[in-house]
Amino acid sequence: MRETLEKLWNEYFSDECAVIDTDEERKLTKKAVEMHEKANALLNKEQEDAIEKYIDSLCDIEAHFVKKAFFKGCEFAISFLAETGNLWNA
Repeated sequence: MRETLEKLWNEYFSDECAVIDTDEERKLTKKAVEMHEKANALLNKEQEDAIEKYIDSLCDIEAHFVKKAFFKGCEFAISFLAETGNLWNA
């Protein structure tokens, strides 16, 4: 099952969920870009590089936890449906 969830995540959800398609997402993206530009204007090159590495690290760990939550949710849903099916058959 883990292999199937990996395929589902890698070939569908990660691409589909990364699309910015709502006004709220566009607003949040615009705000993030503006904040990034303001912060970079205050930093020297060394500081900017350090902040970029920090942001990359945060994004990596967040992506890991989002994927983990997706897998756990799928596993729960499958268990729940299997258990519910057993109740109906009893």
